[in-house]
Amino acid sequence: MSLGRLIITGVSSGIGKALAEAALKAGYEVLGVGRHSCEAIESHHRGQFFQADLTDATAVETIPLLPAASGPNILINNAGTIGPIVSTAKVEYKELAHCMHLNVVAPMRMTARFLQEVEGEKQVYFTGSGAANYPIEAWAAYCASKAAVHQYAEVVAKEHPDVRIHAFRPGKVDTPMQAAIRESSSTAFADKAYFVEAYEQGELVQPKFVADKLLEVFVSKTEIPVIFSTSNV
Repeated sequence: MSLGRLIITGVSSGIGKALAEAALKAGYEVLGVGRHSCEAIESHHRGQFFQADLTDATAVETIPLLPAASGPNILINNAGTIGPIVSTAKVEYKELAHCMHLNVVAPMRMTARFLQEVEGEKQVYFTGSGAANYPIEAWAAYCASKAAVHQYAEVVAKEHPDVRIHAFRPGKVDTPMQAAIRESSSTAFADKAYFVEAYEQGELVQPKFVADKLLEVFVSKTEIPVIFSTSNV
């Protein structure tokens, strides 16, 4: 008997991959959604991988939202992008649309489907960011997208008081997104040195730490805010 069923987007790397691995080890069923395969899921008897590009509206509608055999059904809207790291005046429509669709539209639609189609106990989580509350130059699209995610989580939590709805702030995590930040143009992104230094000083949070904290939250009976930091739970 499984502990429940997790549906995790952005499962090919970073937090999504770490959470899938930790959840399978703990005893959950996992449906991982991503553009690239994830061997840890595909090779496990309780794992299922579904390949999809979440910027494709049609693909979002085809993801199988099957209920858990036992335990809660948990949706983790984790897929995301840092988007264009460039001054606002230079952002191209295609880059902006890609960022907002992946970071905002796809998780909104996934959540709507999940709440409507899945029976039984439900929980919904979004990967948020401190950037939702802190304006970072050259990150206009990302900051705006995460602010939208936080506000969306707050609204859905009000509409569905019987469902645990949260957005979590993981901090600076050692993922491909952080690597993309360090590889960005210093000319376009004045704060690049701060992120490079954090990496070199070993200050980045490991994805497994975030995954382990989320597993604790899934079963915790303690009431926590809709928006929370994984370092504080």
